[in-house]
Amino acid sequence: MDDKLSRNPLPEVRKHSNKGENMMTKISTLTAVVFLLTVASTFATQTSIVQGEYLEARSASVYIGACHYGSEFVEGGKEATLVWNIHRGSWNGVSLDGLTVVAVVSAQDNLAIDTTTRRSVLYLDANATQEQRAALTDLIVAKRGSIVGKVVHTQVAPITFTKQDAQYDLRVSNVLTLSVSRYACQSCTQPHQIWYEPLEQIDTAIVGKSTAYRYQDKILSVTWNQGEATNNAFVGNFAM
Repeated sequence: MDDKLSRNPLPEVRKHSNKGENMMTKISTLTAVVFLLTVASTFATQTSIVQGEYLEARSASVYIGACHYGSEFVEGGKEATLVWNIHRGSWNGVSLDGLTVVAVVSAQDNLAIDTTTRRSVLYLDANATQEQRAALTDLIVAKRGSIVGKVVHTQVAPITFTKQDAQYDLRVSNVLTLSVSRYACQSCTQPHQIWYEPLEQIDTAIVGKSTAYRYQDKILSVTWNQGEATNNAFVGNFAM
């Protein structure tokens, strides 16, 4: 009888002790996982954001009367020029500060509805190093692949992007010229007459009027030379 009493407490003590140890282990593991996820999220946020100024020009008027919009929609709006002027940011550990990348996009139908046949050429800043060019290409394909569609060619070219007050000017070698004068503010236009949205997600998009818009290259087999000022552009700030 005395032997049984002396042996009984030991298993109960061990059982209680194991529960406590298991609980502490689970709490410690969960805490460690949460900490690692938080650090990883913070690191990704700090290293993945590339931001700057964005300029987009379409081959159809984005701000116009209803009749004009309707007449252009079916046969027009199949091309666009997208310009990312990077102020700061890095991708794949490579700094992209001060660089510009341009995409010329073409589709079989209006870009507002055609997301499957888009093809594009990427023009990479000649001032970029080989490492930066690779990072720029990967950035656009990874982050904006749905916008540019299939990238059929990348071309290194001298790119000049300037902004003076409300005036934007872009030159890509001798293949692309784009000059845009944006409206003074977002509220300077009638919202019901803005028929398109920018292809890029930009902060406070403002309509612009291109006064020169010419493109001629052999890669996409599309060319244009806009002969008059047209409300076919958007400007704003981007982050990706």
